[in-house]
Amino acid sequence: MQQLSLLALMEPPPPTPKPYEPPPRRDFMTRAYGEAHVMKIGMNELDPVEIEVRGIPTLILFSFGWQTYTVQPPGASYWSETGFRSFGGPETEPDQIEQLIARHIDSKDGCKGKLTRWWPSYCLHWRQEKRFGDKFDRATTWDQWGAEKQREHWENYDARQRVAVERMAAEGIDPEDVWRSR
Repeated sequence: MQQLSLLALMEPPPPTPKPYEPPPRRDFMTRAYGEAHVMKIGMNELDPVEIEVRGIPTLILFSFGWQTYTVQPPGASYWSETGFRSFGGPETEPDQIEQLIARHIDSKDGCKGKLTRWWPSYCLHWRQEKRFGDKFDRATTWDQWGAEKQREHWENYDARQRVAVERMAAEGIDPEDVWRSR
């Protein structure tokens, strides 16, 4: 038999959790990734700015530190293969940021003095999968799955690769350039 407490009955019910509401944001038109691009930024965040670092234009977004986005088309030189790089500093002055990026380019922990070419993520994924497909023998990879599952996997692989190559062609990207830049 359970004993009831009169005091427990008088306690208010536990508070209901407040539903999450994202902080208010605003749209800001940029040239991120080489095309007109609307970014959502916090109401209290600084407007993004474009600067040049060693002749390479870049977009700086201020949020939890600052981030750089390429404004050049795919295949252009950048300090990140993805066209994006996050830096965690409190700097907000463009000349300070330019100096920090230049140091990153030259640093042995950064780019080691060499820029790379940036590609959209689907191109990088295509290249990574191509490397895998070229490295492993189709006849024996994943033998443990059985012939049917193995065939299904490679058919899906071929379809993904074909879609990526078609998209690159539609966007004017040469797959050989993507492959050579690894």
